[in-house]
Amino acid sequence: MSGTKAEIPWYNQRPGRGLQMRSSAHVTEDGSHDRVYAGRTTVAMTVKERIETLAKPKLSRSTLSYGPSLSWGNQQTMWQLSNAAKNTEPSERILLLAQPKRNLSTQEDLKPQWEYSCGRQSPIIQTSGAARKAVNSERIDQLAQPKNHHRNYTENRPMYEFSCGRSSPVEGPAQTAKTAAERERTNQLAQPKKVHPEHQASREVQTIPSQAARNTRPTERLEQLAEAKKRPDGPFREPEWPVCKKAMKAQSTERTRELARSKGLVEGFQGNRNVMWNVSKSAKQAVATRRVEELSVPIQRESMDHVQFNPDVFKVSETAKKAKCSARIEELAQPISRK
Repeated sequence: MSGTKAEIPWYNQRPGRGLQMRSSAHVTEDGSHDRVYAGRTTVAMTVKERIETLAKPKLSRSTLSYGPSLSWGNQQTMWQLSNAAKNTEPSERILLLAQPKRNLSTQEDLKPQWEYSCGRQSPIIQTSGAARKAVNSERIDQLAQPKNHHRNYTENRPMYEFSCGRSSPVEGPAQTAKTAAERERTNQLAQPKKVHPEHQASREVQTIPSQAARNTRPTERLEQLAEAKKRPDGPFREPEWPVCKKAMKAQSTERTRELARSKGLVEGFQGNRNVMWNVSKSAKQAVATRRVEELSVPIQRESMDHVQFNPDVFKVSETAKKAKCSARIEELAQPISRK
């Protein structure tokens, strides 16, 4: 049995044509299978051993150790130093690099941080005694003079001058306006607006009834309308009462029977189909055709583990490059023209 080929079990089958041609399987005496890939033979195992191997949980990589255990923040070295490294003498270059960086914060000539602050391009430093006692030159005195206004310059008016939608400035009256004589038209416009002669003021919510209204007497009709509605205490008619013989012997007219007839359905109407229905006997005994069986077979595609090693997997064939599309495909490929 060791030299004969047998059917490969499902757990040793791998998709892909290229690797299937280079692989083979042999059955050993104990029922296990040896799998050969390009000259390499995997470990033989039975079905039970394979299931036990797959059932084992995956090891956590956090428990694995890839180097020495370190505690950061101390002066302990990662690896233990040898005696030769401890007794060696450093070179001049190493001694030069080992010198600490100079601390500039202790220098006396260090200028404070606010020297170039506030976007200034010149430093803010104290003036020397010679600069305080120096005499200004004629040019410095000329540059120190403030800029004079133009001869046609007028001072800006206050902000409230054109406020509140006013188109004229709020300013004091001129002296000529104060001494001007009154006009008849000006006095007429200065009068406040008078109330309309037929105007009536708003009436108060609470009014005082007049003496005539207090001494008047209602009419008989008013007294009748003012009386409360009389509601009898009973006895009332029972909810069930006997029907008279005439009502029981009455027959409906033809018009009443026509109106009482329910509205019928349209000719050819089909009701809603039930969600669950019985399968017909012919459907149960039907046999699928060869074409249906061929279409029901799932497509077997190679896994990406094997496709990534195929350099020609995405290569376009020569026939596909020389193919010509049909007129219908060209028509469908045209973009939609929108106005």
